[in-house]
Amino acid sequence: MDAAGARILIVDDDAASRRLLDVRLRALGCDTIMAADGQEALATLRQEPPALMLLDLQMPRMGGMEVLRALRRDAVDLPVIVITAHGSVEAAVEAMREGAYDFLPKPFDPHHLEIVVRKALEHRGLVQANRLLRDSLDAHTSEILGDSPAIRQAIEVARKAAAAVSTVLLLGESGTGKEVFAHAIHRWSERREMPLVIVNCVALSEHLLESELFGHEKGAFTGAH
Repeated sequence: MDAAGARILIVDDDAASRRLLDVRLRALGCDTIMAADGQEALATLRQEPPALMLLDLQMPRMGGMEVLRALRRDAVDLPVIVITAHGSVEAAVEAMREGAYDFLPKPFDPHHLEIVVRKALEHRGLVQANRLLRDSLDAHTSEILGDSPAIRQAIEVARKAAAAVSTVLLLGESGTGKEVFAHAIHRWSERREMPLVIVNCVALSEHLLESELFGHEKGAFTGAH
């Protein structure tokens, strides 16, 4: 996502800091909205959802950590760059644990600000593109059809497998729906947000198969980089 036209919410109780960030971000072509504390920020989020938030950690009434916890509790999908006082590495690390994308120390360098903002917006764009692709793939994934006792039993077993943290082996003749069940198990599992990687073992030689599935050390064979 390009910075030009991106709406960014600046949350800082210091009016001078808000103005400085506003000037720098508008120079990048961003649209900015302001909030003076955490409560105002959460209210603004509901009215004008931004593409990115710059969040000061030290604020009265409701600080930055409380805002991060509220965002995580409400499952708000928004990259947050926290603004920390110079040298407060511990606070930055804690903020990252609470879900912040990155941090920006005060006083900040304009060039560093631009890099961090562009990276965060690019990350958001990739996440949104990945979600759209995943939704599109799910929409085109074949559903399991049939209502016979055997099909119902197979679906029940597959759902139990999806709920477990275990390796699953699907066996059956060609055309019986092994890949359909594999997609369904992935879709029903807690790993559905992770990629489903399909490897056609028939197309790989015996030596390449092991390397493809388990990797190799650099220099193990010619071309092993």
